[in-house]
Amino acid sequence: MATIVLSGYYGYENAGDEALLRAMIASLRRLRPNIEIIVLSGKPEATVRDHDVQAIYRYNPYAVLKALRQADLVISGGGSLLQDVTGKLTIPYYLLIVALANRMQRKVMFYAQGIGPVQGNFGKSLIRHIANDVDIITLRDIASAERLREMGVNKPMMKVTGDPVFALYPLAIEDLERNKAQESNGISPASPSPSQQQPPTTQKARKEAVFSLRPFQSGGQAEQACLELARHLLEQNWRVTFLPMHAGEDVTMAQEMTRHLDHPNAEAITDDLHFEQALRVIARSQLLIGVRLHSLMFATLLGIPIIGISYDPKVTGFLQETNRPVFGDQETPLTGQA
Repeated sequence: MATIVLSGYYGYENAGDEALLRAMIASLRRLRPNIEIIVLSGKPEATVRDHDVQAIYRYNPYAVLKALRQADLVISGGGSLLQDVTGKLTIPYYLLIVALANRMQRKVMFYAQGIGPVQGNFGKSLIRHIANDVDIITLRDIASAERLREMGVNKPMMKVTGDPVFALYPLAIEDLERNKAQESNGISPASPSPSQQQPPTTQKARKEAVFSLRPFQSGGQAEQACLELARHLLEQNWRVTFLPMHAGEDVTMAQEMTRHLDHPNAEAITDDLHFEQALRVIARSQLLIGVRLHSLMFATLLGIPIIGISYDPKVTGFLQETNRPVFGDQETPLTGQA
């Protein structure tokens, strides 16, 4: 039985990255149903529970080395792993896993990665040195391929494919069709979060806009613009929902935005923060205003109109490649993996 080790930003309550992991696992098991998958995770117990795989703590050197030794293939990705915005050790960590696998002569693949921003020469040098030794590279956007070539990565086969979350299409459409069926039966799918659910209403469902935001670094201008848009939608009798995609970073902002609005039709979802819940919330909406990349991808997957606010080249690239306008500060990248 073949063994695959997955290295990425997993086990950190980030709905986008957990969706990536679910999609990757599903794709691998479609190709090889009896495959053994070991995930390097920040919270192995949660990864085992949520994804039905083996998982080890990503910072346990002995467990990591043991997993790499038994691997037939090591996959690095998906998401924005090779960037130095989240910290100086981000690139060295992920490339160390790759370098160890290369040293053990294991097959290594970059899977649907988004590359950059990489601002330091040290990070670019590491990427050039180590990535040229992997077996194959797939990337989620054209800009990432261009960045790798500019850094001098030219030996492995390199293909631009797409983000793994688009493999979640059947699950996403199932949620969308369920919500449409509820609407046709006179039931509002725009229900509060699970801990606040009320009995379904037979009144005509009001339109819903979902905001998927993260802390801004632009002097409050983007935050104020989102508040003004939310107020306008509430005045038009819309429902406004703030959906955190990263429990560790976005919940506080969602709560603050709701407090500022102080309106009965505005709420922040603060529990059940899982990518399946995110898909359900977005599926019931008629508009998605997103800063988080995977909120924009989820909405695109579901055919929901989007307004994209860019904080990072990866968001700008996605909006441009899908022929959408780009709003926000595109020059100052923030943090984030997916």
